[in-house]
Amino acid sequence: MARPKEFNPDDALDKAMHVFWHKGYEATSMEDLLSAMDINRGSLYATFGDKRELFLKAMDRYCTGGGIGTGISILKQPGPALPLIRQFIERMLEFGLSDPLRRGCLITNTVMELAPHQKDIARKVAGRLQMMEEAFFNLLTRAKQEGELAKDKDPRALARVLVTMMQGTIVMIKAGTSADVVKQTAETALSILD
Repeated sequence: MARPKEFNPDDALDKAMHVFWHKGYEATSMEDLLSAMDINRGSLYATFGDKRELFLKAMDRYCTGGGIGTGISILKQPGPALPLIRQFIERMLEFGLSDPLRRGCLITNTVMELAPHQKDIARKVAGRLQMMEEAFFNLLTRAKQEGELAKDKDPRALARVLVTMMQGTIVMIKAGTSADVVKQTAETALSILD
């Protein structure tokens, strides 16, 4: 009979997510993970698989919980659409700028680190970026239908620009760019919605 788990797998996964987010995939050792998760090697492998499987699960957690998922929930709220986009962008920038570690975004970090040479991860990351694009597209389509967005504006093209702007500003934040410059850049990009 198997022994019951003596740790909370969700808590352990959150801890692993934060390690990967801070250090990246390659720089994170198994010892880093075991120490942060406060579990032994056997429990890690039995519950999460190897380092790569754990990383993929941590990315999923980031996208559905503490990272992108939280932000996308803003984009699904009722009410005027364009203020929700601004609120989303402002919260994401505030989050990134207030992080003393300047971790950026786990998805953006993964694009830069792994996507160029790991095609399965590139596909997974592309899917997450597509999820973000779809959330913007749906909200911009609603804005156009409700007369908030000019009739000549293309919701799909605007959604792509917003995803690109978000990824670019995250890189700027990670690179140590000043908050004023990051906010000014985002404000300029948001002017395409006017």
